[in-house]
Amino acid sequence: MTVRYVVATLALASASAVAQAPGECQLGRAQRDIDVGEVVARVFNTGSLFFGNTSQAHYLVPRATGRTPMFAAGLWVGGLVDGELRVAGATYSDFEFWPGPLDAATGRPPNPADCSAYDRIWKVSRGDVEHYYRTGVATDDLADWPYELGAPVFDGDGDPDNYDPAGGDQPAISGDQTLWWVMNDVGNVHASSLTLPVGLEVHASAFAFGNGPAALRQATFYRFGVTNRSERLLADAYLGFWADPDLGDASDDWVGSDTLRDFGYVYNADNQDASGAGGSYGANPPASGVQVLQGPVLLPNGRDDDRDGEIDEPGERAGMTTFMHFLNGAAVPQRDPTDGVEMNHLMRGRWTDGTPLTEGGSGLNPGSSRFTTFALPGDPVTNRFWSARCPGSPTVCGTPLGPGNWKFVVGAGPFELAPGETDEVLIGLIFGQGSDNFDSVTALRAASTVVRNAHDAGYLDPRPVPGFDGPPAPPASVQIRRPAPNPFTESAAIRISLPDDAVLRVALVDVLGREVAVLADGPLEAGPHDVPLNGAALRPGVYVARVWVNGQSVAALPLTRL
Repeated sequence: MTVRYVVATLALASASAVAQAPGECQLGRAQRDIDVGEVVARVFNTGSLFFGNTSQAHYLVPRATGRTPMFAAGLWVGGLVDGELRVAGATYSDFEFWPGPLDAATGRPPNPADCSAYDRIWKVSRGDVEHYYRTGVATDDLADWPYELGAPVFDGDGDPDNYDPAGGDQPAISGDQTLWWVMNDVGNVHASSLTLPVGLEVHASAFAFGNGPAALRQATFYRFGVTNRSERLLADAYLGFWADPDLGDASDDWVGSDTLRDFGYVYNADNQDASGAGGSYGANPPASGVQVLQGPVLLPNGRDDDRDGEIDEPGERAGMTTFMHFLNGAAVPQRDPTDGVEMNHLMRGRWTDGTPLTEGGSGLNPGSSRFTTFALPGDPVTNRFWSARCPGSPTVCGTPLGPGNWKFVVGAGPFELAPGETDEVLIGLIFGQGSDNFDSVTALRAASTVVRNAHDAGYLDPRPVPGFDGPPAPPASVQIRRPAPNPFTESAAIRISLPDDAVLRVALVDVLGREVAVLADGPLEAGPHDVPLNGAALRPGVYVARVWVNGQSVAALPLTRL
């Protein structure tokens, strides 16, 4: 199947002088949860993540703990339009993205007075598509997938201009569950940044994995396709991912950056997470990070940003190019930003008043010439170089920085967007937990490597769901004995005899078509194999065990757990 993206073009009129003039739209109210794997994450179509509307700190990992490493986060974009700074982004209120696309000719919402027709977040899982292929029953979001707004589609019927699930079309799902929405920064005035709109249309998706290694099951991913719908070049631009990472309790956190792995992170300052308003992870607290997996295409800068041995080649993309920290309740210039100028400074790796970041201590060292755009890139595990644990000079550690409610911005740039041009970025939120607070940083690095390898292998790209048209009869050469005992309570097994060495996959789905367990997945030698089922891990109910041999679906076996 070929994945296709339809970019909405809604206007027929010629461009006008009102391009980029803000509309009168109300903020969107739609919200949806990613809820597969070991994470629950709430998203909004306001540019905000995890915090908004009536929700607070709705990013839970591991989900069974009910604890959050991330209170709030959001997308920032800033740059120059005709030499004037424009910024779209916010922190906790006065959000600066509104539901829906922009008219390709005017650069304004289709109805500048009302964007509510697009106030929706669509949610589709691989299980939803499998259930449709098996039963012909589609969820509302599967049936209404907004291809006409640009939601990506795998074309199964050969017609690139339609969306017909019955003909084989399906949403282009990344991971095991994908949420998709579209928003713009022209829907109303910018009350946070206090600038004019940039003129951006953003196609946003969030996805997660229900299966696979823990590093993927404990991560979530955010893809932003950013299009310049204005009549002017967006120049010298930066994209920022702002984060308020309350790791359980917010009062005892440290933050840092890993420039080799392109992520900023939060970890606990000691080995006992405090008990406060945000709850507590208790002993051996985890670490959590924001990883730039694909940044924007950079302007030439004389660096090998993608570390492929070639400098400034066409299409070279950024990873994390800046990391800036600041502290809740601090004084100028280390406090939270109050407008777009200060947000723009943070995205560029400077303090809010434009003072350069300097190496060592808090990063604010008057008279120092050791300029940098990466705060706290040292190693707290080995207690070397400049970290919150070792804040002195590169060779001498002083008194550690005070723990507290630290926040940060991960930045990528500079880049530019011509009128009508689109760039796409991918951000991962990663998680690691070790034997103590510093070992959790080591676990986070390992998780980032797994996530990076998955990205480089294309595993984070959309993948089609194989069609399913009823239980096929297995080839005579593959012998499959139905689950026994059936019904079962504690355990059961499926006997599968392979005539040759083969790759076997057996997955369990529930009555809604959701994959709830992978029982086998990998190469096996020829001969009989018993695939076990653990009843203790399943709720009572009816299930189907689906069997693939060398990628071919060969059986669908019903069974009942009492």
